[in-house]
Amino acid sequence: MTELALKDFADSPLDADWEYALRIPHSPLGPGIVRAHVRAVLTRYRVRDLILDCVELVASELVTNSPACTRDSVAVRLLRIGGRLRLSVWDSSPFPPCESPGPDLYAESGRGLRLLRACADEWGHYLLVNGCRGSGGKEVWAEWRAPYA
Repeated sequence: MTELALKDFADSPLDADWEYALRIPHSPLGPGIVRAHVRAVLTRYRVRDLILDCVELVASELVTNSPACTRDSVAVRLLRIGGRLRLSVWDSSPFPPCESPGPDLYAESGRGLRLLRACADEWGHYLLVNGCRGSGGKEVWAEWRAPYA
């Protein structure tokens, strides 16, 4: 059965739309697991190295920030639709992301939204009320145009 699944995947076009989702428990291992997941998926779909590195960095930053806001799990979604690549990270906190004041380059935290803005073509967030990923919370997303070689 595994051979059939791998064969079917190999025959599917790389330019087709797709979606992968991963739920991470509240754990310090989360960011590393997300980086590995993002790298594995985007490498398989032949995303350009520069974009892959940016998506991996943004995913790691967003997942690192979520445990500071909530004690619940975090959901990560990678989506390709219409030639665009979208990363979204959901957590149960109802508070929108906020940027730390001042450019303290030596601080251990507070640079996540600056990195997100610098790395992504577009980004944003929205609050969920009794949404499909849980009862409320927020989703922060980032998109990249033309991420493929």
